[in-house]
Amino acid sequence: MKEVVVVCSSVDAGVTVWDLASGTTLTNLKSCASPRNSLACIGQQFLAASQVHKSASSGGGAIFFWAWHKNQIGSRSYPVEPIEPLACTSDGIYLAGGGSSGRIYLWEVTSGRLLRVWPGHYKAVKCLAFSDDDSLLISGADDGFVCVWPLLRVVASNPFQGAVGEAQAPYLHKWSEHTLPVTGLIPGCGGSSAIIVSCSLDHTCKIWSLALGTLLRSILFPTAINAVALDPGEYALYAGGTDGRIFIAALNFGVPTSSGIVAADGLLGTDGMGHSRSVTSLAFSMDGVSLVSGSEDCTVRLWDTVSRQVIRTFTLSKGPISNLLVVPQPPVLHQGSMAEQQGRFLNRRGPLLPIANLSKYVTSDLASQDANPWEGPPIILPSSFSTEEEDNEAYSYSANAMEKQIGELEKHGSTAAMQMELERLRSELRRALNNGQQWQQLHQELYCFCVDELMGGQREREDDEEKETDKEKEKEKEKERERTRGRNKLTEKARER
Repeated sequence: MKEVVVVCSSVDAGVTVWDLASGTTLTNLKSCASPRNSLACIGQQFLAASQVHKSASSGGGAIFFWAWHKNQIGSRSYPVEPIEPLACTSDGIYLAGGGSSGRIYLWEVTSGRLLRVWPGHYKAVKCLAFSDDDSLLISGADDGFVCVWPLLRVVASNPFQGAVGEAQAPYLHKWSEHTLPVTGLIPGCGGSSAIIVSCSLDHTCKIWSLALGTLLRSILFPTAINAVALDPGEYALYAGGTDGRIFIAALNFGVPTSSGIVAADGLLGTDGMGHSRSVTSLAFSMDGVSLVSGSEDCTVRLWDTVSRQVIRTFTLSKGPISNLLVVPQPPVLHQGSMAEQQGRFLNRRGPLLPIANLSKYVTSDLASQDANPWEGPPIILPSSFSTEEEDNEAYSYSANAMEKQIGELEKHGSTAAMQMELERLRSELRRALNNGQQWQQLHQELYCFCVDELMGGQREREDDEEKETDKEKEKEKEKERERTRGRNKLTEKARER
């Protein structure tokens, strides 16, 4: 599968998309100036990025949306306060944003409805990430806290218990071991049993266990860390420092010191120099050995983690790199000129996910229906389970969470949730039909067993009756023989007399 590198800057340099394998520029999306951790993919059709405060309106920082095939902004939304970090679920349904006040916002993308706002931190939120199964939202902030929020609890709890839309959401874990602002987060694989790696300006990366809710390891670096990445096998982590170096630390090796802190054990690049200025973002390719790094020196570098050397360098001449994503190449992007790309797309235009402007406030059901009478067409989500897997009732935490989310969102009249509910009901119908067939087979077996038992008992009773009849007949014959013998004796005695 082909991959692309998506980058943007903190100055108005737009969004640039490169082909990872060839280095060819595929498209440039205009008008984007985003802070760190503020670029997110919305499904496979859109990009979203929050804007720096100076480009904000009077209502706060804006969130812009682009379609891959158009270089102009497709939609603009203006929350009530400046939003920096963004994170989206893998299916493109939920978008989370972190505010400068410490509040966390959760939107439904297709309708634009603001589902929940809650005070997650005491200071500005700097990074957000969803777990690999989209059941957990992880946040980090300038207050040094790392919090884990179950999406089920966030959506299911009542946002109107306190101030409108700002009731405290229940968290799963809240860790405070960082002494300076948290700058990056990366969750591992495994859903609610995965690890989480956080980096901070306090020169450390900390590894947390979601299952245990504790700190597993703290890795000390000689400089402040801005970005962190895990290799797909989770054998090592890569940390980007403010001095331009990229450090390597093994997760399964190394002897901790008496304080439980492990030191880094490697560097990328010749003479240990990765970039000439601060590293702002790191991301792994799907091949598992290629690492992509972005820096304030206006370059993006593709690394071979085995040889620790640079394979290719991309240059963004308009400004420093603030955000970087490595994603599968969208179908509408092809190598060639922009005119050729637009011509190809016009010949193969397909349905697009609707993008609505994001609401500023959490509203009740009636108010939301008045404000958003149209929510776009329903979205058909492909099933991620086979029929055999659907028959298995050992559902994971995330599956149960999504079912309850569907029920909650259906109360709000969400067409996407209704379509998800329809798919769930179809799968339940298939399981019910399978169960019905099993019950029919069991009933047939039980019926045959009962008939056999019944017929067998009747035959036994008939045999017993026949035996009793034979015994009675035998007794009658014996009595008749005795009477005959008695008469014979009387006759003989009479003759003798």
